[in-house]
Parts: sequence; structure tokens; C-alpha cells
Amino acid sequence: MKINNIVLIQPPDPKGTKIIRDHMGKFGILEKKASSIRYDLLPPLDLAYSAALLEKNGFNPSIIDSPTLDLDKSKLLREVVNKNPDLIVVNTSGVSILNDLKLASWLKNTLEIDTIAITSAYMPENILNKMDIDVFIRGEVEQTILELCQKYPNFKKIKGIFYKKDNKFFYNPKRPLIQNLDELPLPAYHLLPMKKYSFHMFKGKRFVTVLTSRGCPFGCTYCLYPIGYGNVWRGRSPKNVLEELNILTEKYKVKSILFRDQVFNFIPKRTEEICDSIVKNNIDIEWRCECRIDLLSKSLLLNMKKAGCAGVHLGVESGDPNILKSIAKTGVSIEMIKKVFQEAREIDLEALAFFMIGFPTETKESIAKTFELAKEIKAKQSWFCSVVPYPGTKLYDLAKRKGWILSKNLDDYTGRTVVMRNNNLTEEDIKKALDTANVMFSKDTTKLMKTIFSPQGVTTALLNPRKAMHFTLNRFINRNKFK
Repeated sequence: MKINNIVLIQPPDPKGTKIIRDHMGKFGILEKKASSIRYDLLPPLDLAYSAALLEKNGFNPSIIDSPTLDLDKSKLLREVVNKNPDLIVVNTSGVSILNDLKLASWLKNTLEIDTIAITSAYMPENILNKMDIDVFIRGEVEQTILELCQKYPNFKKIKGIFYKKDNKFFYNPKRPLIQNLDELPLPAYHLLPMKKYSFHMFKGKRFVTVLTSRGCPFGCTYCLYPIGYGNVWRGRSPKNVLEELNILTEKYKVKSILFRDQVFNFIPKRTEEICDSIVKNNIDIEWRCECRIDLLSKSLLLNMKKAGCAGVHLGVESGDPNILKSIAKTGVSIEMIKKVFQEAREIDLEALAFFMIGFPTETKESIAKTFELAKEIKAKQSWFCSVVPYPGTKLYDLAKRKGWILSKNLDDYTGRTVVMRNNNLTEEDIKKALDTANVMFSKDTTKLMKTIFSPQGVTTALLNPRKAMHFTLNRFINRNKFK
């Protein structure tokens, strides 16, 4: 079977939801549209890199980014038919796996065209077995997709896939990580609706995401980054990054970028070289990135700001040093956290803090320490979510062994729904802490309104106005400690 036309698909989001498939180590994030404060549209970089590699090797790929183009199933079907594909590749995520695989099966049977699926690292076989899909891709996808197109359907020796035969799964060896990322062609931006991408922190500016590196070797027990992007850090050369930035700003008029690197500052000297190149070449962009706290210095923060950095996103996680130690957040101390946020304030650079509540050894006392740290560092924004035992992590293994997992429904693994307790905290304890934190540290009055107009708030207001005032003020003003 000769393959020439390949359609790479980002599926439509399930009704009433917004899926960001490349977040959380490609496990994805699901938000309810009705309750979501933001509505980001990010380009599917995996598909864009894969399409570029296919083009380089003589194939004719196309990308259909359904969420960005606002396509439902019927509109998507028409788009696919117009591409006349020999092979269809459908992207998935953990939080949308059932919806995405149903779509892939539907396309295969409706069009009678071979369809394969890209999966995150962990996919339950009981779900996969219900779908009429025979080949699945895992790990870094670009070289695997290329080899599949070159050898299809002789895929038994292709690394990086698993396949179904006679209702049994056969797992080929994992494909080694791409060591020299400069060897990959730049993403096929010409196949994407570049004018439509947006991010809530860059309102009104032409936007795109960029990966200058892949992988995270730090091994935090809760984190999916090593699973989704590899546990070995690999960085593109500053020259290669500059080439991409020039194309984005000159050809596509991009003015804002979210660098999706898992650790943008893994090699501080390389980060400085990228910043120096941006300044030297007068590249006019505003950008944000995720950094490791223990690899930041004031001089690096200054260089980043000079090059257009509008904000650094930092995983603080907890204000209790014992918690940080227990989750293998090695190299990060409470004093170091305070120092970095102080230095960012001194140079007027936004520093955003991410916290989690519900770690295995978490107690009400450790939550209080986290709240105290959040108040002291005075981050531009502080975001709190519940600890999630993502399948494939050390935390998942521990939580499963201890019987702490409250839900096996992957749709619930959003950080907003409590899906894990521990021996010290109940589900209600964690919910209460999150609710308190998100009101205490919110910069958005929407959260206060949600508190006031929650079922408890409304009921209390109707039956006892005096108590309602106390309820609201207590939730919003009492910031001393979690009880």
C-alpha cells in the first residue's frame, strides 16, 4: 500500500468543553466552557513538526486543527474528504481519549480509510479495545509517523507503536528520543490557521507557541513532563531557535509567544544566548516561559526581560520544605523561592506561582505553610490546583497502592476536581482548601462572584442575610490560615 496524502487531525473538542492536548505532559487539560474564564487556542506542534518531516521526505501532508477552525464532526468530515487522504492520523489526550478514539473509529469506518491514533504514554487497554483502530503511536511522534508512512502496513518492526491484532495488543520497542532537535525541520506553520491562535495573557496580539527544547530529568514524583517529553533534556541551538523566530515574526507577523519548554532555563547560558540573539536581531516579541526556580538568577531574569519576556511561570508547589523533599523537588528551598520572587519584583518582571494541594504527606498545617508562602512571595498571580495522580507517575503507583484514588474517570484529572485523598486529608478537606486558596489569592472578581453565588452562598443569602455576609467575608477576607 503506497501512502502519499496524509491528514493529521486535531479532533473537535467534546461538546461543552475545551481541551488543551499538549498541556500536562500531553495528558491534556479539560475545561468546561461554561465555567472557563479563558479560552486559549494553541497550535498542535506535534502535528506541525510531523507534517514538516513528511514534506521533507516527499509526502503530501495536511493538518486539520478542528478546535481552532471550530469544526464539528460533519464539517471535519467534509474537510477530510476534500484532502483525499491515503492515511489519517488522529491526535488524542488522556482527558479526551474516549471522544478522540470514537472520532478516529468513525472516520475509519465512514470513509473506509486506514486511521491511526497518537496516544499519550498511558492508555487503558479496555478503552482502546472497544475502538476500531489497529495502530497507536506513543512517544515522540515525528519519526514514527514518517516511518509508518514509508512502510505501511508493514509495521511490526516500527519502533514507537503498538498495535492490535485478534483483540490482543502487541507493543513494539520504544523509539529512542531525538537527540539532535536541530535535525528536525521547523514546524509546517503554512499548514496551520496562523491568524486564529490566541492566549489569554497576550490579548490582541498575533500568537503562537514554540518549543526550543524537550524533556525534563528532574523526576518529581507527580509530574508527567518526563513521560510526555522524555526524561533527558535536549535543546535546540540558539541559531536554530533564532531562525524560527525570524520566520514567525517576519512571515506570520507573530507578536507574542508562549515557549512550551518544560524547563526553558535548563542551561542558563543557552537561555542567555537566545535572549541576546533576540535583542541583537531586533526581534519584536513579547513572550512567556516556564522555568526552574533553582536555575534562575537576577542577571538571567534581567536578560530575559530585556529580550521581551513578560512573565516567568514557576512551579512552587508547596510552602512546606518537608513536602518539597517528599515529592523529589530537589534543589529548591523555601528561601530560594522567596529570593527569586523578590528579584523578579525588583526588576518589574511578572512571576506567576503554581501550587498544589493534597500531596501524600500533606496536612492542614502544611497547607497553612503554603498559604503563608503564597502571601509572602506576592506573585503576580498564584494558581492552586489539587494534586492529580497521573497514570505513569510514581505518585500514581503510590496512590493506587494506598487506596487513595477517588476517581478512575480520566475526564476528572483536571486539577480542579479532587481525585486523590491521603491519610491526613479527606476529599472535603482538599476541596475546602482549594476553594479558600482560589478566593484568597484570586486577582479576578469572577471567583468571588462564584463564591457568593454558589449554592451554599445563594441559599444562605435567602434564609439568613446576616449569615450570608459573614460567609462571604469569611471566605474572602480571612487569610490567616486554613482551618
